Amino acid sequence: MNPSPPRQCAAVVLTNERGEVLLVRQAYGGQFWGLPGGVVDPGETPLGAAVREAREEVGAEVALEGVVGVYLLQGGGWPDIQAYVFAGRVVAGEPTLAAPEELSALAWCPLGRWPSPLVPDALAAWEDLRAGRRGAVRTVQRHLTLPGAVTLG
Repeated sequence: MNPSPPRQCAAVVLTNERGEVLLVRQAYGGQFWGLPGGVVDPGETPLGAAVREAREEVGAEVALEGVVGVYLLQGGGWPDIQAYVFAGRVVAGEPTLAAPEELSALAWCPLGRWPSPLVPDALAAWEDLRAGRRGAVRTVQRHLTLPGAVTLG
């Protein structure tokens, strides 16, 4: 029997004219900070999910401009997740809190001066952007325990 593929999520790195990155804070669980994004729905592509999630979460239309990285997130007591992080830009609308049931805050932050706690895919994307890498494909070990996680062992 083959194991099922990991769940997929997609996010987008949006920057403004000052080079700041848009971060959003979850209104649930550990209230982690991260990039606009979420789960890839059945029948949806990661690209489509990143655009849809940005629209739903921050009320802006975005254009994707490349791949920052594809990360297999492992550990932390949660199942593996395949995370797709894209670079993008706002093409219509001004980012606002469009999903207050999901998000409690948004902030434009200088690259690398991000609030904590930060979700693992956003941290991995920041590391790759800081190192000048685009299109990274790698496994990322979670070094935090997500709320509701089951500790094994």
